[in-house]
Amino acid sequence: MSEPVAETPWRVLVVEDDTMLGSLLARAIQREADLSLIGVAASLSEAGELIASATPDLVLLDLHLGRGPDAESGWRLLETWPAATPPPRWIVVTGQPETAHLRRALDLELAGYVTKSEPFETLLAALREVREGRQYYSSGALLLLVEKPAAAPGLNQLTPRERDVLRAAGDGLSVRQTAARLGLSENTVKTHRKSLMAKLDLHDAVAVARYALAAGLSVGHG
Repeated sequence: MSEPVAETPWRVLVVEDDTMLGSLLARAIQREADLSLIGVAASLSEAGELIASATPDLVLLDLHLGRGPDAESGWRLLETWPAATPPPRWIVVTGQPETAHLRRALDLELAGYVTKSEPFETLLAALREVREGRQYYSSGALLLLVEKPAAAPGLNQLTPRERDVLRAAGDGLSVRQTAARLGLSENTVKTHRKSLMAKLDLHDAVAVARYALAAGLSVGHG
């Protein structure tokens, strides 16, 4: 009986100008058997050199690098990623969380978003979840959407039941789970979902879920 082939460890690039945090991240990655650290970059130029030498599978990205006139935006790394190389998974790790940045991360379907004010274990959880192929947006990050919900004038077009279906989408429920929660048939849920999508000009299930989150709709909200 042949032995199972071990998975190739994911190559991880850390883009972080805080020396202490960069070292903590490096040590955490080196302790994980399925992750391999390719380096820690404190600037975009350093990140570019590491990208050229070893294409990472996963990038932990600080959005604010440097101070004063030498400050750089981590977003530039995404914008200038070489077209010839496969895109990595991106986890934003920021000490200056902003609602606009969180929404941009959601729009770009980045793998994760974590704030530096949260426990270090939160970032480790993000690493594990993303390594398993899932997204991880921390509770601290998503609070930005609850505290500063997006303007959603279209909500007043919805019937109470359509709002219930939209809220269920924000909680990540499937059509079947929504039907069970609301005591409706799956066909009825589908009808309400189709109607609210038309009213809000949304075109797929992902857009519906994002709209619900941006509008602050979830259990206990909205």
